Amino acid sequence: MKIVHTLLFIAVATAAPVALAQTQHAGHGAHDHSAHPAKPATDAAANDVEATFKRLDSNNDGVLTRQELPARHALLPHFDMSDTNRDGKLDLNEFKHGMSML
Repeated sequence: MKIVHTLLFIAVATAAPVALAQTQHAGHGAHDHSAHPAKPATDAAANDVEATFKRLDSNNDGVLTRQELPARHALLPHFDMSDTNRDGKLDLNEFKHGMSML
């Protein structure tokens, strides 16, 4: 009987982290993707992303901070993942890349 309990414990301990990771992937558990606009497919859409970046860059320093993003902006939950150089700011390329992942 002790072996059965040990094997059951091992099975649960192995499966639980995988299941948890799948449900919480990049914060998607609490984030509704139905509110996102369609992904850009044209050069005009890429220009829209640049225009959005410039509009959001309220102090015109060429980077976006968390404070410059609106409270419900789709990229906000993914800010750290988009900030590839880990400086706490998104430059235009990081912003573009982040937006392309949504």
